[in-house]
Amino acid sequence: MQLNSFDHIILLAHGSPDTKWKEPFEVITSNIVEKVGSDRVSLAFMELTTPTLEDVIQSLSVSKQKLAVLPLFLAVGRHLRQDVPAQIEDISQAQNRDITLLPPIGDDNAVRDAIEQSIIGRLSN
Repeated sequence: MQLNSFDHIILLAHGSPDTKWKEPFEVITSNIVEKVGSDRVSLAFMELTTPTLEDVIQSLSVSKQKLAVLPLFLAVGRHLRQDVPAQIEDISQAQNRDITLLPPIGDDNAVRDAIEQSIIGRLSN
């Protein structure tokens, strides 16, 4: 999937009140930002921690009109069928932005392959 057609990509993780839980997502985002710049990618959390999706979108320049939300989820469940689309609809209307919800990262074959290889490697040791 080509992400270059969007002004900004928001990586969306679930969220947890445990601050240690979000560290891997912050590291991933930091590594991506080092390569593409903070003007292209940010990290938000769906619930239970900050920044929220709304916080991130409010912080973006008004020139960032065409946004994509890339869920860092393995599969589509109730959150991606109902909760996140409802959040995006509310934010889109309130802030007059074009926000697209992308399929979760777990739908990417490269992610699935990496998970499979990691499990196979652990079984081989």
